[in-house]
Amino acid sequence: MTTLAPTKDKNRAADPRKELLAAIDALARRGGISRDRAITAWYATTLLGVDEDDAIDAASVDGPEDGGCDFIFIDDDQESIYVLQGYVSDRPERSAGIKKWNALLASISSVKDPVSFKHAGRDDIFERLTEGTTEGYSLVLGLISLAAKSDQIARQRESTIRAKTYGPNASFFYEYQDTLYDKYLVARAASRNVPSDTITFTGEVGQIKGEFGQAVVGAVKASELVRLHAKHENQLFEGNVRLFIGQRKGGINEKIVETAEGRPGDFWALNNGITIVADAFEAVTERKYGLRHFSVVNGCQTTVSLSKAVETSADAGQAQVLVRVVAAKKALLTDIVRYNNTQNPVKLSAVRLLDPIQEGLREAFSRIDYSYAPKQEGARQSKNSKRIELDKAAQYLASMSDETILEAVTRKMELFDRFYKSVFPRGLAPERVFLAWLIAQEVEKEREALLTASDDQADKVMKTILGIHGTPWGIYVANHLIEQSGSDMSKMTLTRMNTAEFRNAVAKYAKKAMELYSEIAVNIVSADDDENIRNVIRVKPFLDKLKRNLTLRMARFTTWKLPKLHAVAAQS
Repeated sequence: MTTLAPTKDKNRAADPRKELLAAIDALARRGGISRDRAITAWYATTLLGVDEDDAIDAASVDGPEDGGCDFIFIDDDQESIYVLQGYVSDRPERSAGIKKWNALLASISSVKDPVSFKHAGRDDIFERLTEGTTEGYSLVLGLISLAAKSDQIARQRESTIRAKTYGPNASFFYEYQDTLYDKYLVARAASRNVPSDTITFTGEVGQIKGEFGQAVVGAVKASELVRLHAKHENQLFEGNVRLFIGQRKGGINEKIVETAEGRPGDFWALNNGITIVADAFEAVTERKYGLRHFSVVNGCQTTVSLSKAVETSADAGQAQVLVRVVAAKKALLTDIVRYNNTQNPVKLSAVRLLDPIQEGLREAFSRIDYSYAPKQEGARQSKNSKRIELDKAAQYLASMSDETILEAVTRKMELFDRFYKSVFPRGLAPERVFLAWLIAQEVEKEREALLTASDDQADKVMKTILGIHGTPWGIYVANHLIEQSGSDMSKMTLTRMNTAEFRNAVAKYAKKAMELYSEIAVNIVSADDDENIRNVIRVKPFLDKLKRNLTLRMARFTTWKLPKLHAVAAQS
């Protein structure tokens, strides 16, 4: 068993368990609930962005007919139903029992047939689950334990995910004290925007209220924005999809500088303005507002360009900029960023960089010196084997699943929209992301080698099979082989996976996967000579035939002598 021991990391507390216990107990006292329920409310408040009062209420489902739920919350903004089980051990070396995980799985029947909540006196949950508006919502189930890791629960979670018994809209995660504190640190890091400051407008301020929250809008002098940037630097742009991308000749940023220097009086009319998102704001005077936990989510290029203009022209500081400060629900942050970044086009994948899930993965990969999903800054980055781009990571992850392989092949951009929750579910382990990345690297090498080995007279069927679509299909087959191999992903760690021995083991799966894929695929498409071959390998009938053929080939699995990956990782 593992324990949450003190660490030399300067960002960690001397006793992380005590730190978390203090926060959980404080919430338990405020809500009048048990520790086991309080930890679920604390998790929802700290890591899911649920309002504390709502979280305490969601953790108050109690009674003989509570359906085994310590916490149930319906999030309409995220179109998700969260069901959590909580456990706080009395000793750091003690882990949660398998009964906790079984209770979590048993709660699914209560969600689908919610009469038990009515019997428990929670008519509000019963009515919400039966009124029909939750149809199509994702079901997110998690065990939150301040306890040592249970290998039994970790294995059961992996088995539950592989079995796919509960459908594509259900996702499962398991937190124990090591991962819990790591995510707590990530949550604090995600809040590293500017804690507090003020902003002064040049004239009358407009105030707007709506379902989104509230906002103030007005004109601000460039010198005020320059002050904020000089004081807080890139911290001011934590909520932005990218940092300053440079002042290229003829580019938009060069035009911003030229306008501020030469036509400061016209600047307000020519610039789109900037958007600041804050947790809260309040009027200090009629024109001065105090902001708490805020960030520029659209306007990094304008703000930095104005700073450069003011360096060479004092008049540039008099330019006025349209500024709106929005105090909105946290769940709206992604949409605010997405719909406000239009002056310099931004892909949805860049907006997803701000997601707490991506922040958690970024933090995890930094510990093995990998740069995961970095924001764009300056010139295009040179190719780096330890740099994982989010759009590629999403495609590789999607390629590992029956539900999203076709999207990985044909509609990559939709992986960040309709299929984002499927590709990046709550509780996604960084080890799975790393496995997808490593498989992809080896599959790509094998695919290119097979293409190179083909002579110029090779038929177009094989050329198409080994074309760009060959990589996601190769990943799919390789992952299928790994799942059938008995490799226990619950025993993997990023450090153990980040070795030459582990890569060599993955390479063996990639080689066999591309051999099987090309052999099976050529037999499938050869019967479809009248159709466009490229289209044949992009549709569900091809997937169905590939799966059937893979099942038949698995009878010879033992003869392929593929290693169990957890055994290789353990030796690393």
